[in-house]
Amino acid sequence: MTAGERMWLWSQPLVAVLAGVAGVAAWYLQLTGDLSALPTLQALITGSFVLPGLALSLTINHAAVMLRRPPMLTVGEKLLLIVEFALVVAILAISPSPDLLFLGYLLWPLLIAAAATAFAAMASTTIRSRRPRPDEGSTDELALESSGVS
Repeated sequence: MTAGERMWLWSQPLVAVLAGVAGVAAWYLQLTGDLSALPTLQALITGSFVLPGLALSLTINHAAVMLRRPPMLTVGEKLLLIVEFALVVAILAISPSPDLLFLGYLLWPLLIAAAATAFAAMASTTIRSRRPRPDEGSTDELALESSGVS
């Protein structure tokens, strides 16, 4: 596996940890009543729900990819991650502005759709990669055939 492939493989848990830490920080700020770091409703929603959901989604996706041999992402999955990461950056960039709340309402569902699509792609690719191919047969069948037993 190349260094670039390792970078792609570990980008999901890295972003998941960052999103999870930010989500826990947002929950802590709410519990302590110090909402100065969450100046807008959009920042509050992003920190409390969007980022923890993203962390969970990326963790599940990474677990699915790790079941592959070798654990590598397809080109389509990499493109979906680029879309997800770009949406997260855009959401974080607009969250401090109360005037851009409507844009947040548009971007949150897009991020959810991208995360769901990435999960579907990664899970289905992993399932397909783990199925035995009909032309390969199982090792037991091959052993029986070579010993002459039917």
